[in-house]
Amino acid sequence: MANLDKNIEEEILAIVEKYQKEDTKLLNYLITDDEITFFSPLANGKSITAEDLQKVADILKGSFIGMEIVNQEYRFKFKCGL
Repeated sequence: MANLDKNIEEEILAIVEKYQKEDTKLLNYLITDDEITFFSPLANGKSITAEDLQKVADILKGSFIGMEIVNQEYRFKFKCGL
């Protein structure tokens, strides 16, 4: 399983952590081929804004594909150009 560079993880976490509860500053994701999916439990807080999704896409040098709710969590999918 591949992981993002720690600096990229920190940049993305700086954007998405404001949507999580104070005690849960985590970045959960899965990379498959040229796509990356980020997971955030519904109980953590609120959904991320379109502007912040675009910021994450820019960091990944890719594009936002879509969002869905599965098994009590948000799933945000991006095409990754890194």
